[in-house]
Amino acid sequence: MSKHMSILADLKTMVETKKVTSLGVLLLDNYSDHIQVLQSLVHCADLSNPTKPLPLYRQWTDRIMAEFFQQGDRERESGLDISPMCDKHTASVEKSQVGFIDYIAHPLWETWADLVHPDAQDLLDTLEDNREWYQSKIPRSPVDPTSPKQGGPDRFQFQLTLQEAEEEEGEEEGALGGEASESPDTELLSPEANPDAGALYLDNQRTVGKPCVAHEGNVIAEPLGT
Repeated sequence: MSKHMSILADLKTMVETKKVTSLGVLLLDNYSDHIQVLQSLVHCADLSNPTKPLPLYRQWTDRIMAEFFQQGDRERESGLDISPMCDKHTASVEKSQVGFIDYIAHPLWETWADLVHPDAQDLLDTLEDNREWYQSKIPRSPVDPTSPKQGGPDRFQFQLTLQEAEEEEGEEEGALGGEASESPDTELLSPEANPDAGALYLDNQRTVGKPCVAHEGNVIAEPLGT
C-alpha cells in the first residue's frame, strides 16, 4: 500500500498512452511496460476483495475488521492511541468499506478496466454494486449520539493519503506567493527611504485648531481654517 499512489499514477499514464492492435490487443513495447503491467495486476489482486461476489466479499470484510478490532483492543490496553477503524466502539464497518472503495479500490480498478477494456468490466460492475450495498446499510449502523467520540478517529482516513501531495504543493506555492506579494513600494514608506517622513508624521497628527510645532519650538504648519 505504500506504493499505491505511484502504481496508480503509472497505470493512468499507461492508459493515456496505450497502443492497441486492430483487434483490440494491448501492445507492450518494451520490458519495462511488461513489468509495470505485472506490478499493477498483482496490486489489483491484492485489492480485489470488493470485486468479489457480495457473500464472499462480506466474509473477508468481517475477517479484516475483526483483525482491526483486535489491534485496537491491544492499543487500548497499552495506553496507545487507537488506529483509525480499529476502535470497535466507534468504527463503522459500512463506512469503512464505502470509503475504501471510493478512495482506494475503485480508482485502481477503474483505471485497470480502461487498460484492458472490456475484459475487467464485469469486475468493476460488481465492485460498484457492492459499494452501493454497503452504502445502503450505513443508516442502520449503531451510533450513540451522546458519545463524545462520534465523528472522531473512526472517520475514514484514506482521503488523507490522497491529499498529502496536494497539501505539500500548496504549502510550497503559498511560501512563494508570500515572497512575491511584498510590494516594491515598501521602501518608500520607511523613514530611511523618505527624508520627509517626519514632516508627513506631523501632518498626519495635525489637530484642527492647533498649530503643529517641531522639536525646536518653531511653528511648521498653521491650523486648518486660519
